[in-house]
Amino acid sequence: MHVRDIYNLKLAINKVRGEEIDIITNDIDFDDRYRIFILTGPNRGGKTIFTQAIGLMQLLSQWGVYVPASAAQISPCDNIFTHFPADENDTVDLGRLGEESQRLSGIFKMATRHSMLLLNESLATTSVAEGLFIAKDVVKAMRYLGCRSVFNTHMHDLARSLDELNAIEGDSRVESLVTGVHDGHRSFKVAIIPPQGMSYAKDIAMRYGVTFDKIKESIDSK
Repeated sequence: MHVRDIYNLKLAINKVRGEEIDIITNDIDFDDRYRIFILTGPNRGGKTIFTQAIGLMQLLSQWGVYVPASAAQISPCDNIFTHFPADENDTVDLGRLGEESQRLSGIFKMATRHSMLLLNESLATTSVAEGLFIAKDVVKAMRYLGCRSVFNTHMHDLARSLDELNAIEGDSRVESLVTGVHDGHRSFKVAIIPPQGMSYAKDIAMRYGVTFDKIKESIDSK
């Protein structure tokens, strides 16, 4: 897949319907250099939007429909597998981690090297250490399988483990992709760079007044 100026079609539809949305475009290449991307970045930095855009691009192209991009060269895949958070009602019997693990196991039973796997915040329902342990094995399995994938995650240590992940036999090289950071601001642009190690938690805390200073000020004013 070699695509220029890709954007999420859902955003374009909402813009046509009247929402005030800036459509930010990006480039993406899946080739012999990189076929698995560990996608990190700040909260609300566009990770999920970008992950969805990749799946929609692949799906539309295989339907023979015009794709949301200025240029695209895309080879077909046999399946597009998605692993997004499930409804809480679906996790009662197995627990969230059990449900996620069961779905991942099912995907690998069907996936081939010609498949595309899109993971969105997978394995984030447990501790960071436990999630990272499983996530590393999942990425190693994807490399061994040889598939194309975007793994959208807040586990920056996963993106810092490229040498370990790429040491596994396979031809789907793993690379770090970061979205939403430019001069300290959310830009919604993606780049192949090391993880930045931040999720803008401080920014979110300041915005909603949940820093110690803000909470203290609220308590003192009662």
